Amino acid sequence: MSNYRRVQMPGGVYFFTLVTHCRRPLFSSGKARCCLHNAIKEVRDRHPFEIEAICLLPDHLHTIWKLPADDHAYSQRWNEIKGIFSKRFRDLSTECENPSQSRQRKGEVSFWQRRFWEHLIRDETDFRHHMDYLHYNPAKHGLVKYVVDWPWSSFHRLVREGIYPVDGGGSTSAKMNLDSVGER
Repeated sequence: MSNYRRVQMPGGVYFFTLVTHCRRPLFSSGKARCCLHNAIKEVRDRHPFEIEAICLLPDHLHTIWKLPADDHAYSQRWNEIKGIFSKRFRDLSTECENPSQSRQRKGEVSFWQRRFWEHLIRDETDFRHHMDYLHYNPAKHGLVKYVVDWPWSSFHRLVREGIYPVDGGGSTSAKMNLDSVGER
């Protein structure tokens, strides 16, 4: 097994990408979105962190978190969120899952890819690039023409807070900073 090394900086700001197993469009379901929301809330209550931005797509999500100054345990948080989500969604869902023998041996359910992608935000420019990438993602994937049309995103909150302009959700406006972020 590979020895994965993750950057762990107390108080860091991180960009994450999590993908469903086999890219199943689980989050097209209101039940799945509700289970994920509740799992995140439950873990945040026990292990605080700030959600700077989030975008939930049918088969993956992007989010930017800020951890407390004395804490770097984002892997623990994701492990708990994925576990709570999986148990509750399995109990509520009629979705059929066929875990591999490896997943069965480890007691895993097949809702998530095993790992996630993380990136420590380096500076304000890096932060802005990842914010733009995250919010533009539904348009990039052809789910909407305009960022503002995607309902499962923090874009709307950030417009209300004055971070993005009201017309900032145009089909190309957020795209300008994406080249430096790369493909996820």
